[in-house]
Amino acid sequence: MITWAVVGVVLVLVSVLVGIRVTGTKNGSSSSTNSNSNSVTRRAPSALLSEATGLNVGAANAVGVMSPITSVTPPLKISGQRALTSHGRPELLYVGAEFCPFCAAERWPMVVALGRFGTFSQLDITDSAPSPEVFPLTPTFTFYQSAYSSKFVTFVWVETETRTHRPLMSMTNAESALVAKYDIEHYLPMNGSGPGGSIPFLDFGNRFFQAGASFTPALLTGLSQSTIAKGLDDSTSPVTEAIVTSANFLTADICALTHEQPTQVCVLSGVKAADRKSGLQW
Repeated sequence: MITWAVVGVVLVLVSVLVGIRVTGTKNGSSSSTNSNSNSVTRRAPSALLSEATGLNVGAANAVGVMSPITSVTPPLKISGQRALTSHGRPELLYVGAEFCPFCAAERWPMVVALGRFGTFSQLDITDSAPSPEVFPLTPTFTFYQSAYSSKFVTFVWVETETRTHRPLMSMTNAESALVAKYDIEHYLPMNGSGPGGSIPFLDFGNRFFQAGASFTPALLTGLSQSTIAKGLDDSTSPVTEAIVTSANFLTADICALTHEQPTQVCVLSGVKAADRKSGLQW
């Protein structure tokens, strides 16, 4: 049995929805508590950022939710909860860590989906922790010190630790409470009766949440950020299929929060395919 004190691989929903446990957090706002000097990060080149966040209608529609090589699991839908909002917009909360390979994998569809609703003006690239971590050096981004703007949603990110497990950011009490509330047996029965706390953790407006990655980080082994980003227009690539399928699921969920805005995103046939797969009929 994996406990809150042990960092490891967990089974979430199905075999590919996996994550790493994260310990409790300090009180305070979602802000830096330590220098990021322990992370090997560099600013994402403008071309790479454009490739990752540009609205690629062709790939989004061609892939839809078809990922035959690598299984992709969408977020869970929840109901009866108070809406999570910030600055008058639906809040999208992400909790992860830079060492975490599952967070590394999940940031790809997140960046693709968020690029459909707003703009990253600043975003760094990095890799997950080296061996002996599982899936070492998974190529990814880090949301630490990123800059994102959107008139549709408010994106809140918390990168809790660096690649060397040094403290980086802290969750607020409210954010910690959301993680504790949803990452439990009631919502994730296959997790068992343990304390939960898997990362990456995503909460979209208290209507959709995810604990763990939507696909296995093994898919990205040996690739670079540039290779992955350049391939996002190839709808036949297993890497692209997994990333875009996950991004379409995330996009469909966000569209449910924004009342199907922006229209040019939410009417995409690939997003509508995710609607139907997730049971989100409009």
